[in-house]
Amino acid sequence: MAITTRLGEARRKTRPPRRSSWAAIFTLAAALAVQPWFWTQAPASMPQEQLLESLTFRVEYMLWNDVARAQLTLKSLGAGRYQAEISGEPLGMLKVLTGKDRRDSYRTEMIWRQGKLVPLIYREESRKSGKRSVKEYRFDYDHSRLELWQLKEGTGAMVRKWETDLKAPITDPLSAFYNCRLGLLGPIKEGQTFKVRGIPYPKPEEIEVKIGPETESGRKIMIGINNKAFDNNRGVVFAYLDGDLVPKQAWTNSRIGTISGALLPGGKPLSRRPPELAGSIE
Repeated sequence: MAITTRLGEARRKTRPPRRSSWAAIFTLAAALAVQPWFWTQAPASMPQEQLLESLTFRVEYMLWNDVARAQLTLKSLGAGRYQAEISGEPLGMLKVLTGKDRRDSYRTEMIWRQGKLVPLIYREESRKSGKRSVKEYRFDYDHSRLELWQLKEGTGAMVRKWETDLKAPITDPLSAFYNCRLGLLGPIKEGQTFKVRGIPYPKPEEIEVKIGPETESGRKIMIGINNKAFDNNRGVVFAYLDGDLVPKQAWTNSRIGTISGALLPGGKPLSRRPPELAGSIE
């Protein structure tokens, strides 16, 4: 990671991320996959043939290497259904600051519909200090409705918090990522821009992906997303993709400084595709 100041000066000026800033570090991870982005060992109960992709990313913050790990997995559930998940947990110093049992995950159940992957349930879950926070965005296409259900603390029950019309296409970050990467939104070529409508809560959101040039490091892309980790709650994540559009590197400038991520060896990139997606990756 490039640091423009001298190393000694940087050490005096930089500080560990504040306890409240851990989310910015995972924003990048979410971006890599989202934009993409991490490797989790398949549970023994899950047949290996269902695991389509499994990637692990190392996250770095300022002068601190390997402050977090994040995993991106994609699996087939059969009958045209798929599940994509990003999960991450802090390491070392960040683990001490945020709690040893801190873990966050973002998971989408998708279905193949009219030539694209569309979300059925997008779930955000966070665990910390014995507490659990869960939000589920439920897509009801039969009734053209999108609902937010949230875990009520102390009850274990999910309660409906918000809803909106689902007449126009709305997508989540993971579905948007795989649709873009699989070429389902259009050809992946320099100068191409993809815009999709994100979940409009708490306010309208647009996910924008710009395809840059081929470089020695890979295909450069830029992803514009809404997140409170950025100034004015809007930021850009940059990434390099290899020939199979697997994210290799990513970086972003957040309110707390530069955060970067890199693909670790030993993962399983998407190669064998189910019938619905056959020929989709260019």
